[in-house]
Amino acid sequence: MATLGRLQHIELAGFRSIKQLSLDLAPLNILIGANGAGKSNFVSFFTLMNRLAEKGLQLHVRAQLNGADRALYFGCKVTERLAVVLQFPFHRYRATLVPTNDDTLVFEREALLFSGGVTGDVHEEKSQALATSGSGESGLPRAGTGSPAQHLARCLQDWKVYHFHDTSDTARIKGTYSIHATERLMPRGENLAAFLYHIRDTGNYQRIVRAIRRVAPFFQDFVFLPEANDLIRLRWKHSGSDDYFDATMLSDGTLRFICIATLLQQPTMPSMILLDEPELGLHPFAMQLLAAMMRSASETTQIIASTQSVTLANQFGWQDMVVVDRNSQGSQFRRLQEHEVACWMEQYKLGDVWEMNALGGTPNEAPGHQR
Repeated sequence: MATLGRLQHIELAGFRSIKQLSLDLAPLNILIGANGAGKSNFVSFFTLMNRLAEKGLQLHVRAQLNGADRALYFGCKVTERLAVVLQFPFHRYRATLVPTNDDTLVFEREALLFSGGVTGDVHEEKSQALATSGSGESGLPRAGTGSPAQHLARCLQDWKVYHFHDTSDTARIKGTYSIHATERLMPRGENLAAFLYHIRDTGNYQRIVRAIRRVAPFFQDFVFLPEANDLIRLRWKHSGSDDYFDATMLSDGTLRFICIATLLQQPTMPSMILLDEPELGLHPFAMQLLAAMMRSASETTQIIASTQSVTLANQFGWQDMVVVDRNSQGSQFRRLQEHEVACWMEQYKLGDVWEMNALGGTPNEAPGHQR
């Protein structure tokens, strides 16, 4: 993890369904809420920050957010700017972006505030201006380990949103990929075979295989057969057989679990992992293993995950939960408090209490005209 440490607090205003947000973040953060509450919008904000740090803000706003008017809360006529504050242990990043006439976003201001340099003296806060007013891209320097700004750039570039939803016949995870793409598992699992091949002699690999066997007892091991042009595809061996198969012979749920098990048990973790409905297609027992791996991984990387699964929510404690509701003031995020659940926990698990609509985060009222 980057030496800035974990993201402790976020303030966000004017982004998609989020009019105003102020939220403390823990090592493990599980977002629960109804369809359309804003969980995915919150996760997508971290992709925005990742692209911002990689100097790809303009392309992201146009291609992925469909312009500034769609990115801002109720559009440019209602929301004049997008504002963000990110609080780390001894550093604070602040940025304000405003829309332009050609439907993009540019910086109004961007700065890094840090306390006492390397000493961490809270009484010695310094400020470093980054992007100038009107800039189309961030003023953060190249990622590195020298200055606080370089640390911040490295941290933001290390935030990764993972989606393993596409398991169709044309999914890239089922095809070939360069055998040299081994630095880290990619966000859609495209390089899964190459990455597993790279770590095949490690204890992490053995833990991944054991986890897969618990969910799919028929699975024995992966088979690595590099092809021409330094390509490789995912192949595996069936227990009790000499035959081997490719990814097309795995169920969607099994393939997704392989991706998640690899992600959460890889040797070098991103500074933050973001997962949108990781339970998709998984058996309830697989969800138990998923939760255990998430708890273990959160000791070395920060995790934010959204879910609509009662079974998955049942695996976590109230300290991990962020309840997401939506009303006339947009998406509302709040950390669950012990007093809200104390009277329930002797008889019920947390997800069951949520399902009974005792915590919020359920579509019990019409959300108004939010988009």
